[in-house]
Amino acid sequence: MKTAHLPESELDIMLAVWAAPEGVTAPAILEALERPLTASALHSYLKRLEEKGYLRCEKAGKVNRYTALVSREAYQRQESRSVLGKLYGGSLRRFAAALYDGGGLAPREVEELRAYLDELSEKGVE
Repeated sequence: MKTAHLPESELDIMLAVWAAPEGVTAPAILEALERPLTASALHSYLKRLEEKGYLRCEKAGKVNRYTALVSREAYQRQESRSVLGKLYGGSLRRFAAALYDGGGLAPREVEELRAYLDELSEKGVE
């Protein structure tokens, strides 16, 4: 399932929802956000996320409980492919080089990446 790219404000809300797999209320989302947001603005974002197919809203007593319909992992995979394709022409090597050249990769991270690639190779992933 292809999902829409989320603007940062909606992604922040989804991060709060993904952190609570059993579902979360609007007040709990407001508490989890790093930047202040009014309740009415939050409800607008939540409604938009429902319309995009990211959230389900269920009445739980007197409050609404929001649960994710798109997993964090599925969104990460899609966004990773999108960024890799758009900015690096689909080249993982160019992406890694940009991180390394920009000082974004520490030697420990290079070793972690090498170990992960070795693990994939052993599993037969080409």
